[in-house]
Amino acid sequence: MITVFGATGNTGSPLVDTLLAKGAAVRAVTSDPAKVENLKAKGCEAVTANFTDPAALERACAGAERIYLVTPAHLDMRRWKANAIEAAKAAGVRHVVLATGLGASPKAKVTFGKWHSETQELLKESGLDWTFVQPTYFMQNLLWQADTIARDGVYYDDLGGPVAWIDARDIADVAAEALTGAGHEGKTYGLTGPEALTGEDIAAILSEVTGRAITCVPLSVEDSKAAMIAAGMQQEVAAAMVELASIAPKGYLAGIETTVSDVLGRPARRLRDFIVENRDAFVQ
Repeated sequence: MITVFGATGNTGSPLVDTLLAKGAAVRAVTSDPAKVENLKAKGCEAVTANFTDPAALERACAGAERIYLVTPAHLDMRRWKANAIEAAKAAGVRHVVLATGLGASPKAKVTFGKWHSETQELLKESGLDWTFVQPTYFMQNLLWQADTIARDGVYYDDLGGPVAWIDARDIADVAAEALTGAGHEGKTYGLTGPEALTGEDIAAILSEVTGRAITCVPLSVEDSKAAMIAAGMQQEVAAAMVELASIAPKGYLAGIETTVSDVLGRPARRLRDFIVENRDAFVQ
């Protein structure tokens, strides 16, 4: 049995699909009871658990040999993950695949890197086998701007530098391999796409694919932070997000990792292919 936390999220949802396609027994975990039936319809077991409920977390882990652990970006995410790791240990889980972020380590200079590193070190000290998947920015994040791109022909660039965007499905596929294959214990997998693209590059791809002139407009730190807070993000988390974005102009998010091809034996998905696949969202 493999337990997947965050089973309706950007990485958890495709991970459930990939694991089922591999023939694995999957228990999908969500905090929203309304999503349970849709998860069951995929052919897996589905349960609800809140990261603040240790008993529910332990039930979600019961009988599982391996788990995939991811949480939303939140001030409490370190405590939430600590609760899940403790529940996994109590339930006899053997191996945890933990989703953190590219560059997370005790030497990290940015807030998210430090937060993620704390959880990584906690898992290392737990006595459980571990694998870290450390992705960069998700291609799926572009869909947050789909309505604006379609309506106004504008892509708002809040990064200001080249980023090696990755498709969340590639993250899920690497995680699935770590959860079902051998030899992934103790490995840290940095995950990026195959190319680093600027906001101007993205606008050019959007223009080509949609057949419309899409303009790249820089988004200031203040406006970016305000937009995230308006969308419901906590102020401290929004501040950490813009801090992370601030390293893009220095080229720190432009590095290319070959992990996807190394682990899966195929190339990582390209942003252009993602935009082609989701073209309708950008032109409606």
